[in-house]
Amino acid sequence: MAPRAYDRSRRDEAMAETRQRIVDATVALHAEQGPSRTTYAMIAERADVAIPTVYNYFPTLTDLFGACIADTTSRAPMVGPKTLAATSDAGHRLTALVPALFARYRFLSPWLRWSQHEAHLIPELGAFHARFREQHLQLIRDAIAPRGGRRAAAAAVGLVEVLTRYSSWETLTKDHGFSDDQAAAAVLGVLRSTINPRRKAARNARKHRATATQRGRES
Repeated sequence: MAPRAYDRSRRDEAMAETRQRIVDATVALHAEQGPSRTTYAMIAERADVAIPTVYNYFPTLTDLFGACIADTTSRAPMVGPKTLAATSDAGHRLTALVPALFARYRFLSPWLRWSQHEAHLIPELGAFHARFREQHLQLIRDAIAPRGGRRAAAAAVGLVEVLTRYSSWETLTKDHGFSDDQAAAAVLGVLRSTINPRRKAARNARKHRATATQRGRES
């Protein structure tokens, strides 16, 4: 009798199922007690696998965090360039960005409430947070960038970042009882009253300088 053909597809399915069990267990533990308190032994017990199996699939914390973050964020409301693509008006882009960020925070809150503090304790997690912060900043720059390809003012970018961080959303919704919509409206109200006047003043200053220069040439 000829030997049975090796069924690679079944092995791959079994490996994928085991990997997903480990990811699911880690994601659940991180939401319950935070990454810093979650050990590979806990993950193995929750996933019903041996501890070496967890290490075989995820030899480093970077591997483990990367898989868990990818799995969780893939299910969260998306925020990215497409969020801003519907309009060329900076005010409208910002109006689209803030509630989209807050909806994403709502979904990711079980993990962000831990990781925003523990990123300082775990270098591997801190590296992911640094990357996410830069993505956040780039979205803000794209949202409020003036027309003509000019860069957004650093002060404006900083203000928007502070008001649209997870910690700001958490303070408004958890401590002060705002709904997500109310929090977004409050933040947008502050931004409209601070950024827009600055832009108007900057435009007026440029216009004044241009007028003064023209008068100097004519005199």
